[in-house]
Amino acid sequence: MCSKQLLHVLSGALVLLGVCLPAYTQAPSTISEDGKALDSATQGLCNTQIAMMGEIATHGDGHTLAFKIALVERLVDQCGFNAVFFEANQEEFIHLNHRLRSGDAVTPADLLTAVGGIWKFYREFQPLAPFLLTRAQSGRVFLGGLDDQLGQLGQNYANIEMITELTDLLPESKRKGCNAALHNRIFSQYSETAPYSAGVRSQIDNCLEEIQAASNSDATATVQVKEERREMISATKRWIGRDFSSEGESIANRDRSMFQTFEWLQSRLPTKHKTIIWAATVHVAKRGDPAWGDRAGTNLGLLIHRKYGNRARSLGFSTISGSFRQGKGKFATVPVAPADSVEVQALKGTDTSAAYLDTKQSAAMGVRQGAFFYHSYQTLAWSDFLDGVVVFRTERPPTDMR
Repeated sequence: MCSKQLLHVLSGALVLLGVCLPAYTQAPSTISEDGKALDSATQGLCNTQIAMMGEIATHGDGHTLAFKIALVERLVDQCGFNAVFFEANQEEFIHLNHRLRSGDAVTPADLLTAVGGIWKFYREFQPLAPFLLTRAQSGRVFLGGLDDQLGQLGQNYANIEMITELTDLLPESKRKGCNAALHNRIFSQYSETAPYSAGVRSQIDNCLEEIQAASNSDATATVQVKEERREMISATKRWIGRDFSSEGESIANRDRSMFQTFEWLQSRLPTKHKTIIWAATVHVAKRGDPAWGDRAGTNLGLLIHRKYGNRARSLGFSTISGSFRQGKGKFATVPVAPADSVEVQALKGTDTSAAYLDTKQSAAMGVRQGAFFYHSYQTLAWSDFLDGVVVFRTERPPTDMR
């Protein structure tokens, strides 16, 4: 569906729902030129139950964003996918879903806030918000966040309001101290004379245990509210539980936490459901980068593939030229693709802007250089890591709207 058709359809749906559509417009893209690769990627994911869509770990590829949005639209409207989970804060999405259930006037900007700063400021990403919101409001799509990390810019519910709601369950004598302890951890408000320590973390753990006990005995809360509180408390415990771990252990345990959240979200879906996961490829590949994390390949994708087998598929992206965003205001040139790389071979003999390789095509290439985790080349048997790959002739940075 082209962007003009999409905006027309969405505008009509939003009028029916009484929601105002902000002036988000699709950034100029080459998606129309990517048609064959988009068709193939859609076909490759359409009949699976869990479609995991990766991207380079820096999250700064605009062509990839535009392609993924077009792919999400197809998977939802043509293939019946009815859940979309992001590598984003879980608590913000719990709050968003609570507002949707309550019939509040939720806007695309609210959904962008839940998605978080990794993507919300990019013009290429913004059209996805009204698309998903209309379907969430009509009950066609369930939205969720997989990450337990707090402290993201602008997420006032998870960082402030949630803490107040939870600590208000405590006796008055304990509220202020627990609120302050959690606030300081979220905003890293420590000093050299009063640093963050194991003792401070223990205090936070005790606060969370007491909050859970108070919630369990709260006669005014519904079963659903209690379940959501329990999950938010559990996620916060998992987050601070990694504070004094080694880097590798912390990385692997973050992915284990995302899988635990994924399982909780899946349990809230109808028996027949199809889920899209939007995250970095290092998280959703069939196993993690062997030079990353615990060096054993432990990641979200590995844990999902162990449970779902062939019902889960992982899609990766790369390019042979162009540039990307490496952070706010920072840009870098894509490294020259080696002649024998997956990327060069995928586009060899074609004049298309993008190519799609399925597992068999990738497996036929054997062990070969590729840049699907980062914009740097690794020599791997990529079919062991990805069920399909999309290779662009040219990548470009996304447009920052700040």
